[in-house]
Amino acid sequence: MSNKAAGALTAKAKAMFGKRIRPEDYQTMLQKKTIAEVASYLKNDTYFNEVLAGINEKAIHRGQLEALIRQDLFQRFSSLMRYANSPKNGFYRYGVIENEIHQILNCIRSFESKDYMQFIQKLPTYLEQKTSFKLSELANVRNYDELLEVLKNTDYAPIIKQFKPIHMDEFDFTGCESALRNYYFDTVLKIIEKDFSGKEHDDLRNIFLTQIELENITKIYRLKKYFEASPARIKELISPVHLRFSKKDLDYIIENCNADELFDYLAKSAYKNYTDNQRFIYIEYHTKKINYNINRRHLAFSSNPDIVLLSYMLLSETEIQNIVDIIEGIRYKIAPEKIERLLIY
Repeated sequence: MSNKAAGALTAKAKAMFGKRIRPEDYQTMLQKKTIAEVASYLKNDTYFNEVLAGINEKAIHRGQLEALIRQDLFQRFSSLMRYANSPKNGFYRYGVIENEIHQILNCIRSFESKDYMQFIQKLPTYLEQKTSFKLSELANVRNYDELLEVLKNTDYAPIIKQFKPIHMDEFDFTGCESALRNYYFDTVLKIIEKDFSGKEHDDLRNIFLTQIELENITKIYRLKKYFEASPARIKELISPVHLRFSKKDLDYIIENCNADELFDYLAKSAYKNYTDNQRFIYIEYHTKKINYNINRRHLAFSSNPDIVLLSYMLLSETEIQNIVDIIEGIRYKIAPEKIERLLIY
């Protein structure tokens, strides 16, 4: 990538972030009573106005609304990629791989919920030119064998086949999700090792290792809190990666800490400068907030286009999750102050 293109990508990504949803926007949306009112606000008062321009906000389904705002993120990513015309472009498949895994897991969830229409409405078919299998074919999948048929020529097939249950009520969803996430991170880290060097290599690697480590902490908490999993089972399900936590630290947490002690352990760890003093009960709030603050720092201070673009995409994913949490909260008539506890900004 030329210096001019790198500078243009960096400036463009930072300018896009400047148009993000603000705290006052979230507060306004939290006061809305219906999904239609949220859709109307996003359409008329935020930068999502272009992707939502043609919708009838009074008739739009929550799945369609989420699909459209995710499509907008893909379009922003595509516009930035025009500047990233380099041999390293294989690195940017991380977004496609993550989306593929997300759709595979959603497809499996639909076997139990039978809510195929909700699943179909969220399928990002606009990604089909870049995916390793046809996402649209997932719309017709109704059981595990049909899923394996769609995935038969992909790297996902042996992973999914490994977890095939005799009956779906015996399916190890946590194990399958962990295996797919491990595949994702292994693939991305191999690309970084192959295509990058020096500080750029180290910074990119650390961004992904941070994600892995924080996902490990979240997973440990949930397995202890809700499943009373044994230390051996927990070690099976987490990624064997260490960045700010040593193996000794992680083993101590798994073997000696109860779930609630993880909050204090995290607050005293090497992540302490990226935490805040909120004492909410959700471990995801704390780990996602740390990740958000780290990526805000990368976006603000890095001049490397790969770092800036990756940080921008991760921050934008958090923004979309905030909107989805508000939509789901309104749907289930959750009090605004409880929805607010989920939001990261």
